[in-house]
Amino acid sequence: MNNILPSNGSIHGIPACIDYTPEMDFSTLQAFIPLIYITPTLGIMITILVMYRNAKKNDNAASMDSDIFTLIMLYFLFNSMFFIGDYLRFNLPSSGLITSFCASVRPNRWFGILIIYSYATNYLTIACPLLVCTVRLTIMISPRNCRHYSDLVMRWFVMPFLLLAPAALIFLNFHVFGYCRQLGPPFEFGSIMIYEGDEYYHTNTLIHFSFSCFMLLSGSIISVLMLLQLRITVPSNTSARTKELRRKIELSLSLTMLSGMVPFITNSIVSATFLWSRSNWFASLILHPIGNDFETVMMPWVLFFTHPLFRKKRMVPKMSTSSVASKSTSGRKGLF
Repeated sequence: MNNILPSNGSIHGIPACIDYTPEMDFSTLQAFIPLIYITPTLGIMITILVMYRNAKKNDNAASMDSDIFTLIMLYFLFNSMFFIGDYLRFNLPSSGLITSFCASVRPNRWFGILIIYSYATNYLTIACPLLVCTVRLTIMISPRNCRHYSDLVMRWFVMPFLLLAPAALIFLNFHVFGYCRQLGPPFEFGSIMIYEGDEYYHTNTLIHFSFSCFMLLSGSIISVLMLLQLRITVPSNTSARTKELRRKIELSLSLTMLSGMVPFITNSIVSATFLWSRSNWFASLILHPIGNDFETVMMPWVLFFTHPLFRKKRMVPKMSTSSVASKSTSGRKGLF
């Protein structure tokens, strides 16, 4: 295989690739496997949105803070967008189903746009856990004025960060041309990916790895601060039932955010092998879709099955007297 390919691995114009016909084996069928679990996951996302809106109308005590819910829904959206980009860039090409087509297509800007889209949505996904934790900590620190300060954080930090950070991180890719390259062992001949070239990929890998580590470290620090703050945020006159409800909500949100750790681990392995163990890079790429798809699927399911808002038998129609007083003071509906 290496004898018929150029040094950059491009399959453009290679007769064996143009005439390639995929065999119907597992590597081909894996292109359709994600559709099995992403379809019900989209249904769960819609269900969460509908149930939240109903809970807000009914003044359900288990309802989530509106800013946190907005960020979580954005997290779901960015995950879904990244799933599409990653599927078109890696999952589908690696199945061999579009190898013949790609071999007849020159390196072009459309492939470059797909690469930019994939990186941008990935950076948005990576940023969300830290932003959610930041808003949660803001609410904990100032429960009586949480609406005011939370809105300030959303307006002047969260939204600008979501707009500016990905744009800055993908800036060097605006002139990139993407092409289809053959993947090495353990992938078989015909398994390809949309690639930007070794130089661009090396730069993108360094940026991605550094950004991931920074966001993980920052998120971990804020999480520790939240745990410390959580011990002093519940007033002594709060009922035991309300305390239990708050604990369940916090646990649910924490587990939901922890679901994002899996792709960090798998993507870090892929990045590290490319940077420091290039011979094992192709083998590590097998982990790439596993981690990313895990986050896309598990986050909404974990939230749905653990948050009191979505557990009908334990939904609380009204808050205790002390909780209502606290809510009236803050002017904010919903707990963390």
